[in-house]
Amino acid sequence: MQEDFLSEISKINEEIAKRGDIYELYYERGYLYFLANDDVKAKEDYKKAISIGLDPTELPYYTFSNSNSKRREFLLPEKIMVFLLLIMIIGAMLLQFGHILVKIKNFF
Repeated sequence: MQEDFLSEISKINEEIAKRGDIYELYYERGYLYFLANDDVKAKEDYKKAISIGLDPTELPYYTFSNSNSKRREFLLPEKIMVFLLLIMIIGAMLLQFGHILVKIKNFF
């Protein structure tokens, strides 16, 4: 189990070496240190994440919901989801409008 954490930490270290200004990386590495029972390194990474932009009041799944994130893996699916939601809303409005027209037609 400990080896899994170290392997993941090693991968994040490589990403930090390439893109060290992304607070999600420090947060994730800090969480892995926490799981590996290295509280000192976890605290250092959490502090670093906050110093470069992490809002400590956000929920842990901030990567998916934070609009300030530089690491937005889910950007395209979010756009698709919003587009589909708009289509559903417009469709519901058209159905309601159609029902109103039918009632008006039947009234006269």
